[in-house]
Amino acid sequence: MSHNYKYFPNEHDKDFYINSMKKYVDTKQKIDLKLEELLNPIIKNESFQILDACCGIGHLDYFFSSLSPSSTFFGIDQTQFLIDEAKKLCMDKNNVSFEVDDIYNLPKKYSKFFDITINWKTISWLPYYDECIKSLFTVTKKHIFLSSLFYDGDIDFEIKVREYKKEKAKEGFNQFYNVYSYPRFEKFLYDLGAKSVKSFNFDIDIDLPKPPIDDMGTYTLKLDDGKRIQISGPIMMLWKIVQIDL
Repeated sequence: MSHNYKYFPNEHDKDFYINSMKKYVDTKQKIDLKLEELLNPIIKNESFQILDACCGIGHLDYFFSSLSPSSTFFGIDQTQFLIDEAKKLCMDKNNVSFEVDDIYNLPKKYSKFFDITINWKTISWLPYYDECIKSLFTVTKKHIFLSSLFYDGDIDFEIKVREYKKEKAKEGFNQFYNVYSYPRFEKFLYDLGAKSVKSFNFDIDIDLPKPPIDDMGTYTLKLDDGKRIQISGPIMMLWKIVQIDL
């Protein structure tokens, strides 16, 4: 895939994206709580170098830095306005820092430098995952945690979205919502040298309201058995959390 891909090529709809991410700080998301459940036993009594790759406004660093005060958290994102917000959010966190950078540039600067890397809600919104994951393997020593949309069959889905109400849509299809074959993704991880790969289906247990019909945004539908499915626009959000041990 191209290393020149920009999720936010300019500041179109800047306020919308910042405000949509701030809700993750106001109320912890269930999927973030699941990551905390997996991460906390590893980091709570240790000192680690932890990378938050594609950190957005840094809400994970804001919460997790308190779980391991002796660890160092470093967030990178290619978008300046998101890093500016992350610095504001974590300005009182002495063990957190941020930098504008691209995930594909990391191997040039860091080789097996970070003990743990988090790559949260990212790869389904890239053209493909291969180069991103290779970068994470290059810079990480022990564990990688990621979340994305996966299908349990042997099919990859490339899904492009154009939200016409957003300024960015004037330039064409403005984002991906890719769903990847999990068996193939897992094989890819082992081929890169993973020692262990664990996946966790994320089953939400709260009701999320449906957004306006012209907005992408996750909502839930309750099934007859009481379980909920997550949908954004016409797309079923098949979330998995993946822990990769190196």
